[in-house]
Amino acid sequence: MSLRSRSKVIQTLSIPRRTTTSPLLPLIPLCARFGTSCRTYRRQDSQAALATSSSSSTASYANYIPPPPLSASSKGNDEALKAHFDLPYPTIDKSTSSGLFQFPPLTHPHALRPLTERTLVQASAIVERISNAPSDPSGKELRQVVKNLDRLSDVLCGVIDMCELVRNVHPDKKWIEESERTYEVLCSFMNELNTSRGLYESLNQAVSYQHAQPLSSAELKVAQTFLSDFERSGIHLPPAVRQKFVSLSDSLLSLGRTFLSFASSGPSNRPLIEIPEPERLLAGMGAQFIDSLPRERRGGAVYITPGSWEAQMISRYAREGEARRLVYVGGMRKDQERIDVLEEMLKQRAELANILGKETWADVTLMDKMAKNPTNVIEFLTSLAKHHKPTASLDVSTLQRLKATNLTGNYRGMDQKSSTAHLPPLYAWDRDYYAEKYLSTLAPTSSLPNITPYFSTGTSLMGLSKIFQKLYGISFKPSQVSQGEVWHSSVKRLDVVDENEGTIGIIYCDLFSRNGKSPSAAHYTVRCSRRVDDDDQIGDGLQNGWDYKYGQGLEVEGENLKGKEGKYQLPIVVLTCDFGNVDMGRPALLGWNDLETLFHEMGHAIHSMIGRTEFHNVSGTRCATDFVELPSILMEHFVSSPEVLSSFATHYATGEILPKSLIEAHLNLNQSLAGLETHGQILMALLDQKYHSLNYENLNSFDSTEMWFNLQKEIGVIPPVENTSWQIQFGHLYGYGATYYSYLFDRAIAGKVWNTLFNNNNNKDITKQNEVDLLNRNGGEILKEKLLKWGGGKDPWKMVGDLIPGKEGEIISKGDENSMKVVGGWMIK
Repeated sequence: MSLRSRSKVIQTLSIPRRTTTSPLLPLIPLCARFGTSCRTYRRQDSQAALATSSSSSTASYANYIPPPPLSASSKGNDEALKAHFDLPYPTIDKSTSSGLFQFPPLTHPHALRPLTERTLVQASAIVERISNAPSDPSGKELRQVVKNLDRLSDVLCGVIDMCELVRNVHPDKKWIEESERTYEVLCSFMNELNTSRGLYESLNQAVSYQHAQPLSSAELKVAQTFLSDFERSGIHLPPAVRQKFVSLSDSLLSLGRTFLSFASSGPSNRPLIEIPEPERLLAGMGAQFIDSLPRERRGGAVYITPGSWEAQMISRYAREGEARRLVYVGGMRKDQERIDVLEEMLKQRAELANILGKETWADVTLMDKMAKNPTNVIEFLTSLAKHHKPTASLDVSTLQRLKATNLTGNYRGMDQKSSTAHLPPLYAWDRDYYAEKYLSTLAPTSSLPNITPYFSTGTSLMGLSKIFQKLYGISFKPSQVSQGEVWHSSVKRLDVVDENEGTIGIIYCDLFSRNGKSPSAAHYTVRCSRRVDDDDQIGDGLQNGWDYKYGQGLEVEGENLKGKEGKYQLPIVVLTCDFGNVDMGRPALLGWNDLETLFHEMGHAIHSMIGRTEFHNVSGTRCATDFVELPSILMEHFVSSPEVLSSFATHYATGEILPKSLIEAHLNLNQSLAGLETHGQILMALLDQKYHSLNYENLNSFDSTEMWFNLQKEIGVIPPVENTSWQIQFGHLYGYGATYYSYLFDRAIAGKVWNTLFNNNNNKDITKQNEVDLLNRNGGEILKEKLLKWGGGKDPWKMVGDLIPGKEGEIISKGDENSMKVVGGWMIK
């Protein structure tokens, strides 16, 4: 039913310390909540994210002065927060024990089986209650339909979303296997609910009924979300066709997971890349590096795992173009099995759209998004492509000139205005190598100090806490975990504390590297906010002791929050990143890309914390896909501010404050070749839109590789490479199908909001002439009250319009074609 998990698992396409042309890391979707598919959100990182001197540090820690250990008397201060992440002392309280996330039942993996059965029994009882609501002559049951639908969604998604996290991060195979099983069983149950006539008809009657106490605006928003989801699931179709819909939905779930497993775990099951004559082709990379590579026999070819660190190093630093070409082609080689999975997924989506009476899957997906339809998206992306292609071409010509210099040794100048007719071509395998060389010409390592020593993981978390304190009155409190509460000893817990309301949520931080852990960054919603004190569980008709044989569920009594009526379950989110390790008293230091990733993911987390709505289905990041990235991308503006960074960044060993001049130098370096990066994102968004804008009849002769090649030839600036199929590694094609444009769209809106609320002298309490107070409470309160606290409970166009003054704000609030054009204009200014 429109019982799809709306909890957002927000995954970042991060490429720190990796090749700039690495395949995008996958988006792993969650169940299929009553309505909109739930997904794992990841930060959209540039394909041109270039490793510079600000990448992870290898500096000596000989002078490291560790902060004091965590103690009861110092938990709340900055040093305790730094110590929580920078010191390797144990933070697990072995004197107490609990289940995973402090859920009492989850003390071992097999506990998921009775929990699954319990969830199905409880959910089925709620389904029957809702379906029978119209037969209550008093109308009381109809009045409870919206509440009970939301509760039903929470009962199911509370387990499914937790399993999504476990199956992606837990190191224990048993936990993974049991989570997979629970995930599949409950998602299949949800797919059936998505076509339940009884639920749909009860909801329709509940909305139209003249209740003595009318439905609130929040209830109407939730009801409309469910109704739209039911209709998108073919609720009006004949029973046999609805069953076909369910079968296709289950099949797509399986195809999507297979596609994502290909995209994310490719190196383990793809042919190794053979590099003959390694001493010649890898000359200059060092004997130690070459000797570390596996080979058949001494002096023979070496073998590289596609996508591995070694492959990335060759792509960036191997002087011989042939070595880079072998690595590129080997990593992107055609794999017909993977192509077949992708194309079958696209065909089945098109078939679903056809069943629903829609032209394309994009029409189905975009009907409740800000963009509304594929035409608006294509026009938005096409205008961006036209605007950005000349800038991207200039970046390419810059790298071509550098290549000419490298080949001839006497090429003069890098004047972008001069002719490119006689320059050598820039191939896909050249991009990383010459981007590295170009950056070294801008800032040689010897002249630009490393920035990473100023950003230990603890210092960065402490800085975020300070930022949120100034903006929203919210801070982080380090907390010990009990035995069994987390899945690995390196996972740290933060309690999120509001200066007026007290603890408002929990963030578990799985930030450090370990064997088998995905290197991608993500924000997982394990539990959403929801009011729980008015749950009428007695009305479900289950007998006392019904759950005795299953054990306890995940329900909570809830917490009283200042200024809110009733009791609420507090949100629980998990952030996963790959920031190295804390060893022997040495903190893990963050490179520039790591820092951006952390700020981005915390933007999602704080949205989850502030967006504590009464209803599960509109809580926090449960909102339109092309709106959900706005808070996180806005945080990237803060991390790009010298004023903000210098307010907390200090050297891990000396305590020196980070100089603004050094930040500015790194920012200038980081923005190099930005045109190439942005154009690459436009290209991928267009590919996603074109794949999902094909109707069912046109898919019989569909060739996904040919479409990708044609698009590159049409608007790309680097020619495609024969016998490769990059698209099979584009994991976001599953979770973000037809909505990948969201990153660019929200980037445009975030820039406007930043300049309106924070980077605008007119709205600031200025303490010094010509100085803007970026961390001002006025801007933070406006953002919190008009946007963040509503989650998905209001029209996103109206929320954004409320932030923008004057005529522009009025146009934006309408959410029509003109609104889209205004946003497009913000992107190209």
